[in-house]
Amino acid sequence: MKWNPSDWDWELMVFLNNLSPDALDPFWSYITYTKHWFPLFILILLLFFYKSQFKKSLLGIFFLASCVGVTHLITEYTKFLVQRDRPNITEGLMDLLKILYEPSNFSFFSGHASTSFAASVFVYLTLGSKFKYTGLIFLWPVFFSMSRIFVGVHFPSDVIVGAFVGTILGILAHQLYVFSEEKLLSVGN
Repeated sequence: MKWNPSDWDWELMVFLNNLSPDALDPFWSYITYTKHWFPLFILILLLFFYKSQFKKSLLGIFFLASCVGVTHLITEYTKFLVQRDRPNITEGLMDLLKILYEPSNFSFFSGHASTSFAASVFVYLTLGSKFKYTGLIFLWPVFFSMSRIFVGVHFPSDVIVGAFVGTILGILAHQLYVFSEEKLLSVGN
């Protein structure tokens, strides 16, 4: 049998998906939904305003929202171009998985991973020097992204590439934010 480049991805998918005990299924099913993270999003928005100038806070929120929006668009465009089926509908694989959620769009790459890593990297780079425990923000994209494997809807490569793309876009958005902040503050003086 000839080795298929996706073999490692399939094998790792089956291993990871079945690694989580059934008792954790409700946990993974809960955290995979974006709406359940709204309290965290509100906290992040409030942190932008904590002890900061109003214009600077609004600029940070604008760049955060733009970063997430652009990341989402790139992710959806890539899914449209690649058109990779999700594990939960892949013949020969779906019978080996615990499937807790069944979206019908394409898989590559994970929007959960890309947008959550983009947002987290941007927030960390922007607010990390102000708040001692800002690094804890990375718990969100790790759990959020891993949930996609445990509910059976993304291959590990989808999550890895999504995390990479999100990280790069978060860094770029932060650099644009710093450049814009310097221009904005120089105009205000």
